[in-house]
Amino acid sequence: MLQSDLITASEADQQDFCAITSRILIVSPRPASLRSLVAELALRCYDVLLLHHADDPLLNMVQGHIIVVDRTVELPPTMTAALPANGSSPVLALVSDLDAHVPEGEERVLWPGPIEEIYAVIERLAVKTSLDTTTEEKTGLVFKELRIDPERMTVTLGGDKVELTKTEYDLLRSIMAGKGKVMTRQSLMNEVWGESYFGGSNAVDVHIRSLRSKLRDDPKTPRYIATVRGVGYRLADE
Repeated sequence: MLQSDLITASEADQQDFCAITSRILIVSPRPASLRSLVAELALRCYDVLLLHHADDPLLNMVQGHIIVVDRTVELPPTMTAALPANGSSPVLALVSDLDAHVPEGEERVLWPGPIEEIYAVIERLAVKTSLDTTTEEKTGLVFKELRIDPERMTVTLGGDKVELTKTEYDLLRSIMAGKGKVMTRQSLMNEVWGESYFGGSNAVDVHIRSLRSKLRDDPKTPRYIATVRGVGYRLADE
């Protein structure tokens, strides 16, 4: 093991506790090769989730956070098909050659490479994501005739106010913020009720049914909320 990969007991004792953390998800078929990067990010107050495959349901729980993809090896399309293509989460590709092709919208950085350079790119993405989120909070969420005003916590449909419960509002906001990404029932439960909630996922279905009724949205021919059978929900097609 490389010396740079080791964190001594004295270094651990000297590390300050992180009052505020950010979440970052790393997808790599060879996670052991990234241990120095993982250790450095953890020291810099990032909660690091490490996945071997990109089809893991955890991807639906990192909306708005950074995703790092190890592209130093050729990955099969099925492994990265689940990565967000709508900009809801910034994606950083680790590449062995800066001229390597990466999907549109992905940033790239050389790996192996200086940790400081990689960290600088991650910090820039984190700041941009934070600014985008702040802008969205001020301007609201819009999909077709639906509009959410987060400052007033109101929902309008074609200009008419829709009276929703707090739970219905939170569910709609989570789905609209996903910008078309499939939101699993578990991820919706975590966002709306919190990760400590142990109720059944049918609670999501019950509230979605009520929400659809208020939006006059037919689940058989959805205009706003589409069901992904056995998985969860997403925005209906444009």
